[in-house]
Amino acid sequence: MNFLISIYRSKKVGKQVGEYKQYRIPYTQGMTVLDVLMHVYKHLDPTIAFRYECRQGICGTCGLMLNGIPVLSCSTQIDPKVKKNIIEPLANFPVEKDLIVNLKPVLKKFMTIKPYLEKINEVRISKTTANQSKPFRKCIECGCCIAGSKILPREKEILDPMSLVKIARFMTDPRDGIKRKTIAQDGGVSMYNNEETQKLTQICPRGVPIDQAIELLKQK
Repeated sequence: MNFLISIYRSKKVGKQVGEYKQYRIPYTQGMTVLDVLMHVYKHLDPTIAFRYECRQGICGTCGLMLNGIPVLSCSTQIDPKVKKNIIEPLANFPVEKDLIVNLKPVLKKFMTIKPYLEKINEVRISKTTANQSKPFRKCIECGCCIAGSKILPREKEILDPMSLVKIARFMTDPRDGIKRKTIAQDGGVSMYNNEETQKLTQICPRGVPIDQAIELLKQK
């Protein structure tokens, strides 16, 4: 059984101009989006550019859009019954080449929140206290929440969901000595409404409760 796939291909490196190229792929049971890309690379077009690393849904490297939805290509199975599956680079990122996006703008903003423990408080932490940050520690920084946001394209200066989840992760860690909630509120966390945050939670491939993180940061 063969199926048709349409993949975004950029015409020039670093330019936001491209086209969609179609490929006919032989289907195998359980085939993932990454398997499709590997087949194209090995058998049809070795010039295609995409990222992947662990192939276990852990590293967050292989994020892309499948039929308009942000996914991890290594852990998302392809549906051959769809008339034409469309694979594109992550939305809300500048495209570097084909399915590879430029992460520098996002990572530059990410570093402004100090995504690490600083001014460490020396405290004894119980298991219950440690578990408060556990849901937010599942974030693998894949960028799928950024790609799925409808607010970011029109509010470019606010902090993205990935950064806000990281802030929530450290705000719920009693060892951290930074006023994280202030960073989030100054960064525009109030711009995220419930509809947006619930949708982002559904998108997250790791099941991070993004809505809970943002609601926590909104509290006065």
